[in-house]
Amino acid sequence: MKKVSQVLTLALVASFTLGSCSVFRSDADSKNPLIAGQAQRVNDLESQLTDQKRLIDSEKAKQKALEYQLKSAKQELKARKQQAKVSY
Repeated sequence: MKKVSQVLTLALVASFTLGSCSVFRSDADSKNPLIAGQAQRVNDLESQLTDQKRLIDSEKAKQKALEYQLKSAKQELKARKQQAKVSY
């Protein structure tokens, strides 16, 4: 039941987001320069936010990869120390 409510909430948010974008795009074509300018600013900020979210997702993926590499390197170091103890 919790999953269903989460999916419905996500769908609702997505529909509001998509709906608001189209409103702002049509406002950018307004004959009123104040409305057109503000609508363009909204569109620009939404675009910047989308780009920033993509960048953050990319950096999170890089962080995960580095964490995995660090974990592997630590395990290898531990194994080499154990092997060195046995050899001597």
